[in-house]
Amino acid sequence: MSGFIGNLSASQEATLAQTKQRIESIPDQKMAVYAKNFMDDSMYLRFLRARKFELEPSVNMILAMLKFRMEYQGIGVDALTSAMCPNEIASGKTFVHNIDKEGRPIVVMRGRFHDTSKVDLLEGQRFAVYIMEVCRKILRAPIETVTLVFDMSDVGRKNLDLRFIKYIIDILQNYYPESLGRIYIYNSTWFVQGFWKLVRPLLDPVTAAKVIFVDKKTLVGNVGEASLMPEFGGSDPFVYNAQTYVQSLDRVMANSGTPAY
Repeated sequence: MSGFIGNLSASQEATLAQTKQRIESIPDQKMAVYAKNFMDDSMYLRFLRARKFELEPSVNMILAMLKFRMEYQGIGVDALTSAMCPNEIASGKTFVHNIDKEGRPIVVMRGRFHDTSKVDLLEGQRFAVYIMEVCRKILRAPIETVTLVFDMSDVGRKNLDLRFIKYIIDILQNYYPESLGRIYIYNSTWFVQGFWKLVRPLLDPVTAAKVIFVDKKTLVGNVGEASLMPEFGGSDPFVYNAQTYVQSLDRVMANSGTPAY
């Protein structure tokens, strides 16, 4: 059985029920209420799949995630707004736009716009979580994952930030499990591939297997011409504009139903 809703074995169904019971009966009433409002079966199953349906590891992972969401940077994840990430949004380094052939939202990350000497660490971290929240809100069943396109065009030493990459990996693997469908690293150089050798051991093997180094032809073939901007070989005329783009982000986060792509 796959471990998704509608495709659970009897054992998986039992573990799901046990996990829900454990979370709903935790002594911390504030956290229990938060969990009741935030968690649904689909969310529980993300964590159960990530921990191979082992009860204790799954419960511990969910509790850590709830604590993270409630206490993040002293305000909580749900309090994050675009106004808290003005420099990151203005840079155009990361944005959600369009969907791939499988219907997954596409997150574009342009490494050349990330300058390690200029980034405010806390704002950069907030923006990473904020983008994950945007992705979480625009996902529509049965799609549960996103596609990442890392554009490594013109990337140099100042753009490669191992500390920040470690942070992104940490939040994805611990607080947003089972969220990545494909990771395309586009226009890579020998320098970037050397950096990848430092990053790969940090990834869960399942996540690492989703990483594909691609050229323009392969990226278009996998994602779709209509879904990609001309700089990636596509036909989508989209041009990133921070002022108008932030408005679409705000609509998503306000649950208006208007996707960022």
